[in-house]
Amino acid sequence: MNLDFLDKLPEDVIAKIRRHSAGAEDKKSRAIGCHYCGFKMIVVYEDSTGYVNAKCKKCSMNAIYNVALRRRNRALPTYRTW
Repeated sequence: MNLDFLDKLPEDVIAKIRRHSAGAEDKKSRAIGCHYCGFKMIVVYEDSTGYVNAKCKKCSMNAIYNVALRRRNRALPTYRTW
């Protein structure tokens, strides 16, 4: 990745970027795909909530996602009663 633009940023902005990146390292992440074509559009972390409006780079469609509804939940065990 080309990071030549970092030389032009102020030192406090670079420190903020590094702090935010370090805070996300230990979190689980997952990719959310486009509703229309399935292309992986955004990456969200395990503690993300709220709505996200994103534009797909493949099909150029805008979509609104509720991140809280797209969590992966473990299936509850089912027991046979007969």
